[in-house]
Amino acid sequence: MDELDRKIIKKLLEDSSKPVVQIASELGVTRQTVAKRIENLKRSGVIEQFTIRIDPLRFGLSTKAYVFLHEEPDPELRRRNEAEIRRLPQVSEFYRLFGRYSAVVEVLVKDSAELAQLVKRIHRLRGVRDTETFIVHSVIKNQPQAPILHGL
Repeated sequence: MDELDRKIIKKLLEDSSKPVVQIASELGVTRQTVAKRIENLKRSGVIEQFTIRIDPLRFGLSTKAYVFLHEEPDPELRRRNEAEIRRLPQVSEFYRLFGRYSAVVEVLVKDSAELAQLVKRIHRLRGVRDTETFIVHSVIKNQPQAPILHGL
């Protein structure tokens, strides 16, 4: 990845709906060059996907929470739990952790009743010893692309 690739990525992170021709014009290169670079970045896995960000409140999803799991250290139970948790539509992110907890899931639900149902469902998974839930009361910063932009 060279400097032009980095500049293209930065432009896409700032606004992925920007037309290739406009990116090319802003960078002083041809449309074909930018299109080819984007294809190469996709093929190499640097660009995983193009997507949009939606305001969850517009869809009635007003409660975001992080559910930390403490599980038995059995790898087979954990694999089964991973498969089950991946299927839960309210789960937006799921990470394995080192430390006090074995995993954390980020969930987005319409209200506390739905959150309670979801946590109960997670508790019913075999090998889940306990959970701790943190409900987000306000968002101060939500810019997942910021560290990448900083690194560019």
